[in-house]
Amino acid sequence: MRLCWNDWFNGPLGEMRIEEAKTLYAMGFRVAGINSGYAEATDKEIDHVKRIFEETGLVPGPYGAGRAVIHQDPAISKQWREQVKKALVTAGKLGCTGLRYSVGSMNPKDIWMHHPDNHTQKTFDLLIQNTKELVPYAEDAGVMLCPETTQFTIVNTIEKMKEYCDRLDSPFATIIFDPVNHTTSERAYETGRYVQCAIAYLGDRIGEIHVKDVMVDDKQLVVHIDETPMGTGLMDHAAIMKASVLLQPWKTFSLEHIADRNMVKKAFDYIQGVADKIGHTWTDPKMTRARWIKENKK
Repeated sequence: MRLCWNDWFNGPLGEMRIEEAKTLYAMGFRVAGINSGYAEATDKEIDHVKRIFEETGLVPGPYGAGRAVIHQDPAISKQWREQVKKALVTAGKLGCTGLRYSVGSMNPKDIWMHHPDNHTQKTFDLLIQNTKELVPYAEDAGVMLCPETTQFTIVNTIEKMKEYCDRLDSPFATIIFDPVNHTTSERAYETGRYVQCAIAYLGDRIGEIHVKDVMVDDKQLVVHIDETPMGTGLMDHAAIMKASVLLQPWKTFSLEHIADRNMVKKAFDYIQGVADKIGHTWTDPKMTRARWIKENKK
């Protein structure tokens, strides 16, 4: 997989600055995500971004849309799906690998938070129905539908991730595997085995791996698990790297949720240090789906 930082740019495409892209390149990153939401982009904005990437030597990774495809209100749900369609077009023009968004929740106020209906078959079936509508648009754009999940969302287990992808039945309908989002009390102290089993089970249903770190809060009497700065927690990043070689090489091993920009280089150095220690080599940043398919037809 290609090493990527997802969160470096957030905002309208026209506001991307070449100085920030050069800083990212200097840190060591070669693949970068673009987070510009679901607003329709102009050709001028897209050309601006492509020029910055070309001039700095960066390659686009996933595109962040910040949306879901399901809501309690059918009218809102329909509106969101139309916005996702537009985001797919933008992502395709930019050359992004996948479209990142929330798999969704029936919580009317938050697409990430818990709701009783998230655990029903009716809601799961509706999610499949809504997503199937989008699959042809993803295929036309050449961009994976790549939703992120947590233990609170409608797709909330590794088994459901597999069923979700299998029912959609398209190489452009994948899932993000975020080990931290699905760390439980049983998995927290055996993260290596957990991630290796999950990746082997899901295979190339995974469109992107999100890489963070995890901690157990020992000040709580109930189970409380949270994120922690890269390299300070319990996540076995070497195990993720070793398991990731099972996946198609053009996909991204994406660092994210580094809120403090001063910590980004430290996170890169830590991850690269783990890779160096185990002899792990990242895929060529310029590896694309099309190139990989072409090379494997020989």
